[in-house]
Order: sequence, then structure tokens, then C-alpha cells
Amino acid sequence: RSISEICGYGQNTTCVQVRDGSSHLLIDGGSGLKVYGDHMLKHHPERNQHHILMSHFHYDHIMGLPFFSQHFIPGQEIHYYAVQPDCEKVIRSLFMRPLFPLNYENLSAKIHFHTIQPYVKNQINGFEVSAYRLDHPDPCYGFRVEKNGKVYAHAVDHEAERMVPADLGPDAELFKNVDLLYIDAQYTESEMAQKKGWGHGTYDRAFEICSIFGVKQALLAHHDPGFSISDIQSLVEQSRKFFEVNAKSKNIEKLKWSFAYDGETVEV
Repeated sequence: RSISEICGYGQNTTCVQVRDGSSHLLIDGGSGLKVYGDHMLKHHPERNQHHILMSHFHYDHIMGLPFFSQHFIPGQEIHYYAVQPDCEKVIRSLFMRPLFPLNYENLSAKIHFHTIQPYVKNQINGFEVSAYRLDHPDPCYGFRVEKNGKVYAHAVDHEAERMVPADLGPDAELFKNVDLLYIDAQYTESEMAQKKGWGHGTYDRAFEICSIFGVKQALLAHHDPGFSISDIQSLVEQSRKFFEVNAKSKNIEKLKWSFAYDGETVEV
């Protein structure tokens, strides 16, 4: 869908699909997961295997999970992956009265929970997936997804207090040789004076990371829920001006970048 079709950048919270042919992964269970689930039931009802990587459990990243219809359909199988060992406890708690009319035990799908170790390559549905710690007040992990020589890096809810390899340590691997980086750019640097420690980044920091690590393409994301369309568009314009002024000095003139919107498809 185009931006005009969704009347702006969209209102759903984080849910990203990584796909290669019939192999696919989901990252996070924000409200966008319902849109994805409904689309799958309508256009690909034969798909009964779903693999969901969870970065962390703030409400905007789990609010779509109770409305993922596949939970309620016999024959469906859902795999959850997280570094945090309390993933199963959190997800079970979403299906509980009085928060939800069905208890977890009443779900018809087969549900599996997998605890993964950070900095280790995991084979998940045909992809190599590695988890890295992000700069966020609660434990939150970004994911590096690799297949066929292509690399997607997911770094949402990342304040980017650490940017150079020496500060990032082992987490620097998340950003190396990346074809597509999905990165937090919710605020401006001036806004960060009030937002420090909230776990969200800026376009300045996003571009700096792209410069340091030679990222080929970037999607800037995680819009403030209080922003209007005009607020986001203003942020886009500020980002564009910053890029025009600084691209040459940062050696990112060839960087492809844009602000992400609901339903967007990017080929790597």
C-alpha cells in the first residue's frame, strides 16, 4: 500500500515480516500483527507455521498478540523466540480474564516458546538469526537476520547512546555489512533533552550509525503515538535537510533511506 492509501504513515505499532519465498519470520507483536494475521487467513490460509521474534515486552510491542487469529485455529502452530526467559509468562498473561475472554489454556493452536542466547546464530525457519542488546531501559534486543548473502538488521527501541564499535562491543555486529537497517528515529536531538532514557533514537544517530558501519539502506521508524501526520512530516523534512547538509562529510551520499509506513514492502 502507498502512504496515500493509509492516509499518512499509519497507526499500527511494531510488527515486521521478513520473507524469502515461502519462508518468513515476524518481529514483535504490535497491533500490526492483526493486519498481518487477517491477510494471511484471507490470502494464504494454507500457511500454518508462524515464527515470532520478540524484542521486548513493552505494551506497544505485544498488544496485537491477543488479536492474532491464528492462536484460535486448530492446526496452526506458533513459535515464539526471545532472549528474555520470561517470554512465556508474559504471553500467557495476555490471555487471561478479565483482560481477555479466553484463557491461554483455551487456545486451539500449538504454541512453543524458545529461549535464544544473544550473540549466537540461530537457525529459524531457514534464516540465520542473531540477537544483540539495544540501548533501552528494559532488556531489549535487536535482531540480525541473514539469508542468501543478504542482511536485515532490526534496531527499534534503540536510543543509540552507544554508536562506535568500541562502545558497542559485541553489539556492534548487529550493524556490520547490513543491506537494510530498520532503526529507531522517533525524536530530534533537541527533544532528547526531555526523552533521555526512554529508549528511542533520533535521525541524527540513525545516520551516524549508517555512516560508521556503511549501511546500504535504512528505514527510520517508531513514530511517537502523540504525533499527527504533520508532526511526522515535519520530522521527515528535518531529516532530509540534515541529510543534505551532512551526507558528504559522513560519506553516506549513496545511502537509500526513508521513513517507514504501514504495509510498506522493501526488497533487499
